[in-house]
Amino acid sequence: MNSDFEQGGWQTARLTPAVRSLIVATVAVYLVQLFIDGIARGAFTRLFGLSIPGLKSGFVWQLVTYLFVHGSPMHIFLNMLGLYFMGPETERAIGSRHFLILYFVSGILGGIGWMFISDTPWAVCIGASGALFGVIGAFAALFPHRPVTLLVLFVLPVTMKAWMLAVVLGIAELAFLLGTPLHGIAYAAHLAGGVAGYVYALVLFRGLGGAGRTWRNWRRERPARDAEVDRVLEKIAREGIHSLNRQERHVLDEASRSAKRQRTADN
Repeated sequence: MNSDFEQGGWQTARLTPAVRSLIVATVAVYLVQLFIDGIARGAFTRLFGLSIPGLKSGFVWQLVTYLFVHGSPMHIFLNMLGLYFMGPETERAIGSRHFLILYFVSGILGGIGWMFISDTPWAVCIGASGALFGVIGAFAALFPHRPVTLLVLFVLPVTMKAWMLAVVLGIAELAFLLGTPLHGIAYAAHLAGGVAGYVYALVLFRGLGGAGRTWRNWRRERPARDAEVDRVLEKIAREGIHSLNRQERHVLDEASRSAKRQRTADN
């Protein structure tokens, strides 16, 4: 999965702080999981994976820790690959703090959704898929028309707009949930997480996706670097565009108009 961040081409996603931390933490926990489960017959997964009996026993931490536990190398690889491609752009748009809130809220609500719909009360839900679907949902809300390229079976590239990707994934997950689901996949967690992420971004950051692209493009294209604008751009990258006060938004608007005039003159 790859979103065409810059000029519609294939680009490498530069890792942002929260995405990097989540990937490192998830991989580290998985390595610990492999070691402990190997000598304790799955005790780590039972303790930190999400289960209805576990919550009834007071293991409330499972609503968070299950996001870091995975069932196989391919399971964690696909989740972290999706986070690698979809996470950085989303984090740059809303800031690291809101991105982490988005990630964990989507994961927690995804886990709760799985518990309410699960027909196997003794099963254990593991994996970051619910949180990842939350990131995909937020990306679709922020950048609905951004082209996203999927490698189907890691071979066939298919490009679609972000909103279409979210709809296709949502319909597929719902169809599996209501039809004959594949064993061991928590479709309810995916759906609940995706909806949570979409609503989170839509409510808190409605209309900011376009503004985010404006200041990113202007920052790349402007011929001279103004100290005040640099400060504003760094604040956006660190805290999200929502954190700007009226004066800082005015600086950003002026910079955007200046960049547009420059492009008009160049043409």
